[in-house]
Amino acid sequence: MAVRKIIAIIDDESDIVQLFSDALKAVGFKTMGFSDPLAATEYIKSHHSDFSLVLTDWRMPKMTGIELTGLISSIDSEIKVILMSAYELDRDELKEIQKNEYLKKPIHVAKLIEAVKSQLYSERIIETK
Repeated sequence: MAVRKIIAIIDDESDIVQLFSDALKAVGFKTMGFSDPLAATEYIKSHHSDFSLVLTDWRMPKMTGIELTGLISSIDSEIKVILMSAYELDRDELKEIQKNEYLKKPIHVAKLIEAVKSQLYSERIIETK
């Protein structure tokens, strides 16, 4: 089984993509940034087994983060998603993102790293009697 190594960062603001990519690379993660959600989806579709996590903005031209989340899940349900937004999401929108994490912008770099580690390294420990 191949090890999934790449975190995709998808935001229509290229400075956000660069900032988050630099921060995650500084603590040892491999990232790939996209400012176009359609291009990101096409790339991930062809290379899905390389990706462990997608960080995506909620409001982008061409496709919302919730739409992108649904597409990613249909491509490969093993890829985890963290949705980011400067806007408050209502209950119905939060239900749609279900198992995925949600971060409210502005996002402090330490909080971003913590959320990424939590998604990638969370393992449930089941006690046996």
